[in-house]
Amino acid sequence: MDAKLLGQNIKKYRNAAGLTQDKAAELTGLSVNYFRQIELGNKTPRLETFIKIAEALHVSTDKLLSGNLSWTPELVTGELQERLNLLSDDKKKYILTVLESMIQNI
Repeated sequence: MDAKLLGQNIKKYRNAAGLTQDKAAELTGLSVNYFRQIELGNKTPRLETFIKIAEALHVSTDKLLSGNLSWTPELVTGELQERLNLLSDDKKKYILTVLESMIQNI
């Protein structure tokens, strides 16, 4: 696993959640220094810690591992579903129309 990439993803989702390193460390029960070392890619968290970080940031573990994992059909389907759930019904219909057109042209 690429610890630097994992740290970058954690930082990205921490910022998106509007959390400081101090607050994220507090929510996960980690010291600020250890949390900072994880974000810098100098430390790789244990599985239990990794899950706590994901929960504190309200993000799925696969998103934190993005770039570290091979894309499987299940991951692709899950990512598509998450993104579609954020759209209005009209936008979903538009995406379906575009998708149908793309599939016909493959």
